[in-house]
Amino acid sequence: MRSFHILLEDECLGEPSRIDFQAESPDFALQIAQGQAAGRSIELWEGAMRLGTFCKSAPHLWRLS
Repeated sequence: MRSFHILLEDECLGEPSRIDFQAESPDFALQIAQGQAAGRSIELWEGAMRLGTFCKSAPHLWRLS
């Protein structure tokens, strides 16, 4: 298993919250991250490497940047 973390936007606190987790690969990590996002923008990281920023565009549709 590989180590990943996500940074979630938190409008109340003003700074992102971090969730650490393990996944077999980046695609599984993205599925976990999307489940935790609850419609918020997220950054997905593997160690010190940012894999991408994801914003919810519509139901079941995420924009990657």
